[in-house]
Amino acid sequence: MRIAPRRAVLGVLGALWLLPGFLGAQASPRAEPPAARPLTLAEARSLARQHSPELRAARHAVEAAAGRERQAGAFPNPTLAYSREQTSRDGASNAQDIVSLEQPLDFTGQRGARREAAGLLRQAAGARLAGTTARIDHEVTRSYATAVAAERRAALAESAADAFGRAVRVSEARLAGGDVSGYQNRRLTLEAARYAALRLEALVARDSAARTLASLVGLADSAGITSALRLVDTLTPTPLALTADSLEALALLRRAELRAAGLEAEAGAAEARLAGAERIPVPTLMGGYKHERVAGGEALGGFVAGVSLPLPLWDRRGGAVAAARAEAARREAEVDGLRRQTVREVRTAFEAHQALAGQLGQLQAQLGDDALMARRAAEAAYAEGEITLLEWLDAVRAYHEAESTYAALRAEYIARRAALERATGASLF
Repeated sequence: MRIAPRRAVLGVLGALWLLPGFLGAQASPRAEPPAARPLTLAEARSLARQHSPELRAARHAVEAAAGRERQAGAFPNPTLAYSREQTSRDGASNAQDIVSLEQPLDFTGQRGARREAAGLLRQAAGARLAGTTARIDHEVTRSYATAVAAERRAALAESAADAFGRAVRVSEARLAGGDVSGYQNRRLTLEAARYAALRLEALVARDSAARTLASLVGLADSAGITSALRLVDTLTPTPLALTADSLEALALLRRAELRAAGLEAEAGAAEARLAGAERIPVPTLMGGYKHERVAGGEALGGFVAGVSLPLPLWDRRGGAVAAARAEAARREAEVDGLRRQTVREVRTAFEAHQALAGQLGQLQAQLGDDALMARRAAEAAYAEGEITLLEWLDAVRAYHEAESTYAALRAEYIARRAALERATGASLF
C-alpha cells in the first residue's frame, strides 16, 4: 500500500496524537483525588450497620419484646380493700370496719402460657434483627458492586469519547488536505457525538451509584461524593464450592426470616393455649380483719376470709379461642409459604450465579491484554490510514461493548452471590 507523503505525515501525527492519550487513559481510567477515602466492602457493611435506621428500629423491637416477656411473667397484684358499715335505730348505732386483702390465684396455666408466647416473640424479634442485618449487608454488597461497575463503564466511555474527539480533529485535518471524504468526516463526527452522550450517561450513572452507596453507609450526600470515596475492593470471591442442595439445606436451617416466622408460629400456638386457659375462671382469695362496735358500746373484732369466682355465663371466650387458633394456623401457613419461597430464591440465585460465572469466564478469556492490544493496534492503524473508518469504528465499538458488558455481568454476579449469602446465612465473601 502506497501512501502519499502528505498523507503519511498526517498519519504519523495522528498516531502520535491518538496513541499516547489512549495509553494514558487505559493506564489510569479515572484519576482519584488525593483526599479520596478508600472503602472496602467489609468497611461499607460495617458503616451501614452502624448508621442504618432499620437496624436501630429492629434493636428497639428486641428491647420492647424483652420488656413484654418480663411483664408476661409478673404475678397479678393483690388488692387492698377497706369498707365501713354503720346502721342506727332509735338512738342506737352499730358500726363495722373491714380491711381485706384480695389475691387472684392462677392455677389454670395462663401466666405460663403468656410468658411462653412472649419469650417466643422475643426470640422472633432477635431473628428479625438478624434478618435486617443480612438484608442491609445484601443491599450494601449489591450497591458496592453496582458502583464498581458504573465506575468502570464511566472510565471506558470517557476513554472512548476522548479517543473519538482526537480522531475528529485528525479527520478534519485530513479533510482539509483532501485525504478523506466529507461523508467519512461526518460519520466520524456523528460517532463522536454518540460516544460523548454515552460518556455523559455513564458519568450520571456512576455518580448516582456512588450516592446510593454513600447513603447506605451513612456518609454525607453531596455533589462531590464521587471524589469522596475510592472503592478499592476487587470483589473477586472464590468459586462457589457448595451445591444447590447444600445451599437449600443451609437456607432452610439458617435463614433469619424463616426462623422468625417459625418462632412467631410457635408463639401463635402458645397464644391459642392461653386463650383456651382463659376460659377457666380464676378464683380470688380474700382475707382480712373486721372490727365491730355494737349498740351497748361493746367492741368485737376478728378475721374474715372469703373466695370469689367469676361465672362464665355470658362470656365464655369462644370467639377469642377461635381467633387465636385461626391466627396460629395462619402463621403456620406463612411459614410453609416462606419455606417454599426460600427454596425458589436459592435455586434461582444459584442457577443465575453459575450461569454468570460461565459467561464471565468466556468473556475474560477474550478480553484482557490481548483485546487491549488489538484496540491500540486498530487505533494506530486508522491514524496511519491503513484501515478504513468503518473498521476502526467496529473495533472501538466491539471493545467498548465487551468491556461494558463484562462490568455489568460481574456486578450481577456479585449481587447473586450476595443473595445466596443472605438466604443461607453463610459467609460467601
